[in-house]
Amino acid sequence: MINHKPRLRFGIPGDYLPFGIIDEGCPAGFVGHDIDLAEALCREAGLAPVFVLTSWPTLFTDLEAGRFDVAAGGVSWLPERARRADDLPRYAPFAKVALIRKADEGRFLTPEDLNQPDVRVIKNPGGTNEQFVDRRLTRCQVTTVPDNASIPARIASEVGDVMITDSFEARWYAARDVRLTLAMNGRALTPEAWKTMLVRRGARRPAAPGEPSGRSEPLAPLLFSAWGRIERAGVLDALAKKWLGA
Repeated sequence: MINHKPRLRFGIPGDYLPFGIIDEGCPAGFVGHDIDLAEALCREAGLAPVFVLTSWPTLFTDLEAGRFDVAAGGVSWLPERARRADDLPRYAPFAKVALIRKADEGRFLTPEDLNQPDVRVIKNPGGTNEQFVDRRLTRCQVTTVPDNASIPARIASEVGDVMITDSFEARWYAARDVRLTLAMNGRALTPEAWKTMLVRRGARRPAAPGEPSGRSEPLAPLLFSAWGRIERAGVLDALAKKWLGA
């Protein structure tokens, strides 16, 4: 059946569990917390979600260029990002942690142990994980790989020693691979931060088929209102329980 609702485009890097990863076996093409959240927001707002593959290095240039209307899939809230786009409510508080092999628990007992010349760090480009590595792990052997989702397996198979990532992703993989664990019992390496979705500045509600464009209301307040309603209905709590408990 043809969906005649206005189509709202979400940009998803597609390599970050539990928030959003490519899954060609499902209708949306992606699965994860933010996929379910986007679908719930659209149901409440009378829209139809469409998911567009992007990447962390190009996420914000793609958003500003109009390739999609909302950036999602595990986006960390930062002041400089909020200055470039309209941010929806923050959720899922987290900190950066180090994902390592369980066999190396005794090797990494302090944050300083992570920043040594014999430590092999693997990072993905374009996001806050890379920013942390570039600023804080300056003495390590650093390798960059484009596919973030492949890094935990590389750590487990001894291709590298450390992955810096958000606590949600680290717990997700450690719970599913007995070779992996969080260094220092999951000690936070950064202050608490939050995830968000970012709406293209100036975006308006997309037009339905046959509807004149350019006359609809601003998109960010529409989604913000829908967010409040699904939060009060318990949808956010249910999604957190489903996806964020590792």
